[in-house]
Amino acid sequence: MAMIISLFSDEDDFVPMRLTESLQELGRINHKYVLTYCHKYLTKNKLRPAPRWALVTAMTLVIKDNLGHLHTRLAKKLSNLALMNMIRSEHVDHQEAASCLLVSLGARFPIEIFKYIESGCQPWTQAYFYVVLTLARLCRANVHCLVPRLKPVLRNLLPTLHGVTDGEMKWTLCVSLGLLSESIQMYLSNPEGTRKPKLEKKMFFHEISAAYDLLLNSWLPMKEPKVSRAIRETVAQKIQLLPNDKLDKELPSLIPTLLLVYHVSVTRCLCSVLRTAIERNSEVLVTQLQILLITFHEQICIVMEQPQNTFSEKQLNEILCCFRVLAPAFTSQILEFLRMQLAIDNEQIQLGALAVLKYLLDTVPSNMESQKDQILNCVRRSLLTGSNRVKGILAQVIYTMACHNYLEREGGKQLVEFIIQQCALPTEENEKSTESEEEFCSVMAAVVTDKDLRRQCEGLLKLMVGTLPIGDVLWSYLLEFVITVKYTEAFTIVCGSSYCVGIKRLMASNTQFVLNYEDYPILPEPLLIVSSSLCHGKGSGVPALGLLFLLAMDIHPATVRVWDKEFQMLCNFLEENSEKPNLQNEWEEKLLGVVSQTLEAIADKVWITQLIAEMTHCIHTCRLYPTERAFLYKCLGRVLRLTQDKDIVSKGLHQMLQSVEHNEDLERDRVAAGIGDCAVTHIDTTLITLKAFMEFNRLCISSPFHQVDNHIMKVKSTLILCYGQIMSRCPRDLILPRIETDILHNVLALFNTKMFGLKSKVKDLTLKLSLTNTVTLLAKAFQPSEEHPPYTLSRKAELLSCMQELITAEPKEILSTWVRKSAMDACAALIKLQPSLSSETELISICLNRVFSLPDWESSTADQSTNMDMAERQKLHTDTMASVQGLLKQCLLLDLSPDGLHSVFKTMETEIQSTRDHEREKAMESTLQLVTFYLEKLQVSNKVPSHNLVRIIGCVGLQCADPSHVVREAAIKSLYGLLYIELHLEGFPVGHQDKEVEHLKAIKGGLKQFTSQALFQTCTAVGNVLSKCIAHEQLNTLLFTVFKGLTDKHRNISCTASIVTNVLITTRGATLADIWGTLKVLSRHLRSITEPRVRNAVTHSISILASHHLPAVLSALLTYPIPFDGYICDIWRSLLTCNALAPAKFLLNNIKSLYDDGRYCHVTDTKDSATEQSLAVLCALRDVVCEPDSGHVINILYPQLVSTLLIHLSFSVWVRFPTNFLTIPKAGNTFGPAPRLNYADACHYSAEILRAVLSQGKGDDRIMREMGGWDLIVSPRKHHEGVTLLASILTACAAPHLISIVEQLTPCLVNIGESQRITIAAFFGELLNHSVVWDLLLMDTLLENLFRCLLDESPIVQWLAVQGLGNAAFGASQRIDTYCTKLLSTMLSVIDQKSKPENLIAVEAMSSMCKVLGQLQEDYTNPILDDVALAVQHYLEHQHETMRAAAFNVLGKLIRFGSVEMNPPHMEHIKSTLIRLLLHLNAESTEVTNVCKSVLNSYATVMESANISKMFQEFPRRRPPWIMRTI
Repeated sequence: MAMIISLFSDEDDFVPMRLTESLQELGRINHKYVLTYCHKYLTKNKLRPAPRWALVTAMTLVIKDNLGHLHTRLAKKLSNLALMNMIRSEHVDHQEAASCLLVSLGARFPIEIFKYIESGCQPWTQAYFYVVLTLARLCRANVHCLVPRLKPVLRNLLPTLHGVTDGEMKWTLCVSLGLLSESIQMYLSNPEGTRKPKLEKKMFFHEISAAYDLLLNSWLPMKEPKVSRAIRETVAQKIQLLPNDKLDKELPSLIPTLLLVYHVSVTRCLCSVLRTAIERNSEVLVTQLQILLITFHEQICIVMEQPQNTFSEKQLNEILCCFRVLAPAFTSQILEFLRMQLAIDNEQIQLGALAVLKYLLDTVPSNMESQKDQILNCVRRSLLTGSNRVKGILAQVIYTMACHNYLEREGGKQLVEFIIQQCALPTEENEKSTESEEEFCSVMAAVVTDKDLRRQCEGLLKLMVGTLPIGDVLWSYLLEFVITVKYTEAFTIVCGSSYCVGIKRLMASNTQFVLNYEDYPILPEPLLIVSSSLCHGKGSGVPALGLLFLLAMDIHPATVRVWDKEFQMLCNFLEENSEKPNLQNEWEEKLLGVVSQTLEAIADKVWITQLIAEMTHCIHTCRLYPTERAFLYKCLGRVLRLTQDKDIVSKGLHQMLQSVEHNEDLERDRVAAGIGDCAVTHIDTTLITLKAFMEFNRLCISSPFHQVDNHIMKVKSTLILCYGQIMSRCPRDLILPRIETDILHNVLALFNTKMFGLKSKVKDLTLKLSLTNTVTLLAKAFQPSEEHPPYTLSRKAELLSCMQELITAEPKEILSTWVRKSAMDACAALIKLQPSLSSETELISICLNRVFSLPDWESSTADQSTNMDMAERQKLHTDTMASVQGLLKQCLLLDLSPDGLHSVFKTMETEIQSTRDHEREKAMESTLQLVTFYLEKLQVSNKVPSHNLVRIIGCVGLQCADPSHVVREAAIKSLYGLLYIELHLEGFPVGHQDKEVEHLKAIKGGLKQFTSQALFQTCTAVGNVLSKCIAHEQLNTLLFTVFKGLTDKHRNISCTASIVTNVLITTRGATLADIWGTLKVLSRHLRSITEPRVRNAVTHSISILASHHLPAVLSALLTYPIPFDGYICDIWRSLLTCNALAPAKFLLNNIKSLYDDGRYCHVTDTKDSATEQSLAVLCALRDVVCEPDSGHVINILYPQLVSTLLIHLSFSVWVRFPTNFLTIPKAGNTFGPAPRLNYADACHYSAEILRAVLSQGKGDDRIMREMGGWDLIVSPRKHHEGVTLLASILTACAAPHLISIVEQLTPCLVNIGESQRITIAAFFGELLNHSVVWDLLLMDTLLENLFRCLLDESPIVQWLAVQGLGNAAFGASQRIDTYCTKLLSTMLSVIDQKSKPENLIAVEAMSSMCKVLGQLQEDYTNPILDDVALAVQHYLEHQHETMRAAAFNVLGKLIRFGSVEMNPPHMEHIKSTLIRLLLHLNAESTEVTNVCKSVLNSYATVMESANISKMFQEFPRRRPPWIMRTI
């Protein structure tokens, strides 16, 4: 409890409410504890107002739940608490809660609580007035116990009333006095409930009169609405307790006073006053009656102009209640007053008067009984009003009068006619109703439309017929109004009401329908005609049929037998299909069938003749809907068909042709149907009549001096339609003899209008449609069947040509007529007839061109030049599409082979590939229809060996990713059907389900999303399905079909083609046979593709194809002209995406095979096939290797690439040195101009590839570029320098690959041309210059190869080998002593062999000896040094300074080993050359002089004399003459 009560302080309003419910639930368990705890809590705790109020409220609920179990002591505590809260609190909510608690306690202890509250009253306090209100409520709740104790309370209360000025206190006291007065009235009206002596009203006269005077005279004029309303309500209560004399005295002043301050509460007060006065038979009301009636009527008029709501309706009912109170005493006066008000031509006044009259007729009918005639006259005068509001309430008054048998009196017919007149009000279809959810118009409605009024009166008439026992009265009235022309709009309700009345009379065994056929001679015909309208008769069909059935006996006794049998069937069909306008023709045929049976049953020539006359009369006199009038012509034709009198037939046909509205399409069609029906039994008469009518109008039709107007064209249209219906309806044996001469000739003559002997172009739409419909009927009439052989129509070609002209004349961008659709229907029917067409392609192309080009019916352009609404336009477009699809199906039926399907499909390919969405949508929807139709008709027993179906599959498959959702969905469905057709043609049985094909259904779910990802997924899925479903022999055809889509104008189609191509080649590429053809087609399309994504996808597909057929694909690619265009280059680059190693290896092997076979050994300037092939391979290799993503290929094939490209580069450069290159040049001599490159492109490609290899193989070609290495390597004379620089760089960046490179190059030293050996020798020689070869254990291999090169026949190779062997001193510097003997010996041998004058090889050998000697340790002692020294001495006096300089260089290197102690003989040889050295210090050659100076400086280290050593060291800074003098 403590927890619950503590939560009452929560500020959320929802929490106290839930806590109150919790306390109430606990109180049901232990009320005493709950109430005691709450009392204690409220006594000891000071709470905020809100939680305190909530807690007291909860206590009140607990008390009410446990009223019978409360203890007196607890009740006393609680009442004390409540009274204190009420007295001390200043909050009204607290006072109200405490008051409720006391009242609830009073239900258990009324007297005790009353006394306790009375004792606590302290007058003149604000709380006192709430205590009085509590006493009043307590008294109201316990009338019989407490009313006898009220007199002291009233006596004490009256003095306090005079001093009250606060409005809230006045309100409280008024409410209290009202409750006390109401309690007294309840006590007096039911005194049996008390045990004490009965009280009388006069006991309270004094107090009530005093309070009444105060309220009326002092408080009533107050302006506060709340207080004023409470005062009036209190006065209404107290007026009933006043004595009679007081009442008579007060009425003359009270009524005017109340009327002066008229308000809603005043009405209730006045009603109470008037009721009291009437009950006491007060004569004072007579003088006040007129002012009361006027005031009340005015108030009603005001209230009826207010917006309709609960308050205004309540106010109206209270005012009308006053009239009801006055009516028993003043009936005639009130009716006279209302008559006078109705005579006033004012809508508001009439509305008020009729509202009062209706209310009085409903509430006090017994008082109105004696005034029926007066009331009838009064209402009849109001029937001419023009206000819809007045008419609406007047109709309700009439219905109320009908309920009380007013219509049986004279003038009742006029009231019924008034209702029917409103039911016949014409209404617009789009007219809005103001009371859409109510059956009747409210009397307070501000606006009442004709539609509202009509609906209300129809409802009232239904109520009269269905609920009131006035059938006999209504039958005679309604039957007259059925055929009244001016009430045609009300035919449905009147006929339905008549039928209901008739059924009720029939059930009551009253079979006298009082139908005087002479008075109503044309009643049956309108009923039959009205029942013919399935949808447009507004529900009148069933009532009309029913009424006709009821009147069958009066029409003719023979009709009963037929109608008894057919009536129920007709009614059921009409009720079930009343909202299906497409069944109108079927319904009419059913009716005509019943008419035929009826006429056959009657078999009365006179009666039938009279029927024809009456039908003809109806055409001119009856107001009929278009469908009804059209049916009348059809029905008349059926009646004429059953007539034997030819004169009557001819006359009837003339009447039909003359009376028909030729401008109305429906009438024109139905009159033609009627004439065709008549021709079934009277064909000659009909044809004669038509010809006579045509001859009658021929002058107007064909006169060259007469302008052919619209009416003439419509007449011709009617006649053409008549001929069509004759051919359609008449037996075939009757038509065949007359078709060519009497019918078709006349039809074409009517259509082909000539002006001045020349055929003029027909522009009339109706005439065109009539011809197309007639041709369709003609073709259908002569369709071949089992009973009839094929009919050969000699003028078939002429009719088809005419239809084609009509189709071609229609605009391509607008569809506003049915000509296109109707002409295509005619063509579809004609092609079934003989003779057969040679080809349907032209016909199909014309139709497709004029239909598929049309925009969608929703588009704005489709609405041009047409007055059709959206629904009509939609139907026209839909039906036109259905017609062209029907034509395609009919053409397909002529050849149900795959070739036939392909032939029809081929005519739609242009539209399928159109850039316009609506054309593609129509074409693909038609394709779907064709495929579905073909699949239904297909019957294959054996496998079809070859067919073109796969071409259709390929074309349709590309549309599965079309931007239009309609195209995508239709394409998937079409593909689904085509694949099943393919399976059936492959021999699978009908009904077979393929898992892969069924997967297309799952694809359909994702077609609504048109994102790149969804597009890719859809295309991939389609490609997978095709790859698994298409047979191997059909694969190439499918691929080539898909390839065509690569260049489609629509980006999505080309993307789809690329994806499908990719999938097909990926999954089925291994089985392809024609690789060269496939690649040729792809490369040709590649040049026409503008979309980058598609181009990339195609190149990727080729790379996938290469993964399946690498040699074939690469060989084919190498056949393309050089240089490759960008597309072929892209293909080579794309090979990296698949197995990039294989293409690179293939290309490298291709290059290698060229020089392995020796085809490059004798390259000339002429481009031979080997050179061309080499260039192609180089171009391809460049595209593969130079790609940024080719790093992994380069890393794997690095050795092969470097070795092969070096060899090929030497071929391309064709290294050529001058013949005197190894001859020591003389001063001023040059080698002449450098030779021209053999093939610059090959050099460029090879160098570019090498550069890419160097860059992407973790290398850097910066040094090569800075030092001009790439220029050197392609120079014929300096090629070896570029190779040397390249080798140097490779030792730094590609050391791990050097072993393989050397292995690749070594075999090439044996059997390749001189230029290649030069390249290898230069490369190997430079490698020996770097220590990395020692680490790689390549030293011996390289030395061995270079030693072998010394034996080469090429001096250049020998020279480069000598140079390379010298480099070994640096490459093996750490172990030079191991190789120095062999190297020096080799150099000595070379010097000896090449000692011819001017030979640079010897010079290079001495240079190499210097390199070796320079790397040896000074303590090296080997006899080879002496040999070197002896060999060099011979060249110290050589005639060429270069040789002498080289020899002195060697001498300088030998000086290092000149230690006397270690090698005395060697030292002697050294010293012996000193004189020669000094002599050459003054040589003419600067080169020799400089070398000698350097060598002389070296001598200083080995001289034994310190002075000489010092002099030699300083010598390079002194002049030579001084040296000589010193010596």
